[in-house]
Amino acid sequence: MKYDKKEPETMDADPMRLLVSAILAFTVMLFINGFVGSMGGFPAFVAFTLVFFRIRTRAGMENGGMQQELADRQITGRLLWKYAAGYLVLWGILRIAFLISRVTGWGNINGASAVEYVRQMWNTSLLEKWAYFFAGMIMFAFVLSLFPLAVIREKVRWIRYALVDGAVFALVCLGINGVCRLKFEQKSSGRATCLIDHLLLCGRMRTWQEITCLLAMVVFILVIGAFVFSYASRQYAVKNIDGIPASAGEEESRRHRMIRKIVTVGCSIAAAAIVVVIVLLMPKDTAGDYTKVAEFLTEDTRMGPMEYGDAVYVPVNEEADLEKNGIAQGYLAERGERCDSRFYQLAIANLLYTDPTGKTNLVQTAGTDGGTYAPVALVETDKAWETDDVFLLWDEDWALESAYSHEPTGYVACPADLIQGLRMQFPDVTYRTADFSEYDAYFTLRGYQEMEQALEEDPVDGDWVGCILVKDNKFYFGSYENQITGICLQQLRKVLGGNAK
Repeated sequence: MKYDKKEPETMDADPMRLLVSAILAFTVMLFINGFVGSMGGFPAFVAFTLVFFRIRTRAGMENGGMQQELADRQITGRLLWKYAAGYLVLWGILRIAFLISRVTGWGNINGASAVEYVRQMWNTSLLEKWAYFFAGMIMFAFVLSLFPLAVIREKVRWIRYALVDGAVFALVCLGINGVCRLKFEQKSSGRATCLIDHLLLCGRMRTWQEITCLLAMVVFILVIGAFVFSYASRQYAVKNIDGIPASAGEEESRRHRMIRKIVTVGCSIAAAAIVVVIVLLMPKDTAGDYTKVAEFLTEDTRMGPMEYGDAVYVPVNEEADLEKNGIAQGYLAERGERCDSRFYQLAIANLLYTDPTGKTNLVQTAGTDGGTYAPVALVETDKAWETDDVFLLWDEDWALESAYSHEPTGYVACPADLIQGLRMQFPDVTYRTADFSEYDAYFTLRGYQEMEQALEEDPVDGDWVGCILVKDNKFYFGSYENQITGICLQQLRKVLGGNAK
């Protein structure tokens, strides 16, 4: 049969082929979103639809015009190259277009400027960049593995290949997820619903481990490419162009055909069952159901104050079970931290809980910075520090242990008369969130029954005394309205060892 190069062009407008391409692309998009993560979406749907439709049309699936040309391995390789490169280019263009749409206003829900979006992307951690790059390679390997669907003619074989390929990649994603689960706590696994989630929770790896994983993925993609090239080439071997059996015209026995049908149906059912079971057992994604409702006012996320509902809260040494019996209101973020990133929602996720009955004013957080907080106005009236004998002044960047000792570091002991002098000079302190927007240094004052309570237990177990703000070499107690002067300033300067004036 002589091939007419113009013949395939008459099939570009075939609506049925376009419909099949769109349905398959929609399924691929759902698979990527569910198993891989945020590598799918509208860019994956449009890119796969256009590329698959074009390659399938060029392959002449409804017309035998290109069948003999496809028998040539060189032509099959050329189609594979156009398929892979076309998808990557279109997907990349659409992803960039979505970014531009956010910057220019369409879809810019937060109203951020172009500089803010670029800064947010640039400031993402190496862990996030690594996780998304690795997931992108998995996504590309999956799309590459679907190339034979563009050249397979038999419907049964087409369906069987699609189901088996989906099941295999679902198991690959689950296998990687299982390896990642070995590296993070079991309590965090409930928040992970896809491959990207598990990679983010897995944490940073050593450089040689990351390089090994990337090389393994490159080899995996090359193996996938070699397999689909070989498989697609065999589908249109010269010996099968006219439907002539390979056994010199002898028809297959009925028993042989029956066995093939049984194997085909069995493989298809098994593959479909694997995908369905995996989808049904996947945990519900609830990480994105919350927004930021509270924020730490300083860099100290253990003993520093935080803002919730236009009020200042401070950590207290009280037991609460709001994580079990309370209602989650949203995320508690570090100072200036964004909570809309997938990394925060999975790896940090400081959820703030309140009492639905209103019996207590306490709030509780659960996550990397868990603790119990009370309104600072309530703590001020309680004055639990009056029964303490030891008072410590904690730096903003204090640590539970240093490189030389397992004891806390970043604190200094304060004499009791300094604390009493400060409280006598400022008996009533009104804390305002605006005072924490700009400062040069911050210190937390907490009281303890004895030194062992701070050094051998949790330093947060002490009682809130107050905080000191430093701005323009002036010291303030809790508020910029309360400048420390006189004897208290001299004692404080001696404690800190500085040269405050």
